[in-house]
Amino acid sequence: MNIQVSHKGQAADQAAGTIVAGLPMPEFKRITVEPISGACGCEISGVDLRAPLDDETLAEVMKAFEHFLVIVFRDQDLTPEQHKAFTRYFGPITELPQAPTYGEHQDMQEVRREAHEPENVVPSFEHFHTDSPFLLQPPLCVVMRALEVPKFGGDTAFSNGYLVYEHLSDAMKELLDGLEVVYSGKEIWARNEKLPPEKRLRLRESHGFSEDELENIHPAVRVHPVTGRKALFATTAYFKRFVGWTEAESQALLGYLQSLAQHLHYHCRVKWKKDTLIVWDNRFLLHRGVHDFKYERRHLIRTTVMGERPIGPKGPRKD
Repeated sequence: MNIQVSHKGQAADQAAGTIVAGLPMPEFKRITVEPISGACGCEISGVDLRAPLDDETLAEVMKAFEHFLVIVFRDQDLTPEQHKAFTRYFGPITELPQAPTYGEHQDMQEVRREAHEPENVVPSFEHFHTDSPFLLQPPLCVVMRALEVPKFGGDTAFSNGYLVYEHLSDAMKELLDGLEVVYSGKEIWARNEKLPPEKRLRLRESHGFSEDELENIHPAVRVHPVTGRKALFATTAYFKRFVGWTEAESQALLGYLQSLAQHLHYHCRVKWKKDTLIVWDNRFLLHRGVHDFKYERRHLIRTTVMGERPIGPKGPRKD
């Protein structure tokens, strides 16, 4: 494995108290880490993901993941099995009921838009979102790699849910700390069937999930199980309502919260290149694809890591 030592400037940044992603910049000795923006995201170099990682290098990769929430590796020409092996450092791989699978790999998903297809074929949603929040244990993270990308455009953008929450007023934090959200994936297939063929999403045709598994209640504010840091966990994708609120009341508050996630000072944006691999924290980040390209193919493959049941400010939910 080709390991490079990080820039000496990183240690100086930490000593000087440089803040990035809302916290002091960590020090890295085994890998090179370059922040993408002041809000979240970094590029990591000096690591070959085709081979197993030694303990020290893995520890620094995980440190970067926890701090920046989005970590980017370039020029990683992996086989599907190497992709899965790297994914398992983050946790067990899980399936998703709605996401199309990749070839014979039932434990991998694909995000694919052919050159002739409309933008809506990819269920990327028009707003920042978190993946599959309707599951009892929504994904911890997504590990995605580019097979084919357009010459221009097709980036993925991210919004830091920690920063969105931390910039709220104390009164709004207090309100949200006590709220829960009903998330449901039950109706996505039925709604899709009602659309004209040219407007339908590309969804998985069948799955082994029960109806009960496709709807769950989660806190509107999610707490990191180790650090205790809080992030907003209320987004439009699969949202039904806040528990105890009417639909009109719920949509009014949700619209305001969704507007906050659009602010550029919470964002980073990653440009895909062939064999770029990205890992993002699905618990404390929001993301969206940017479909600003036409008449070109975009093909990404991904694995999904099972997460814990979301914990709110009042602790684990008691059913």
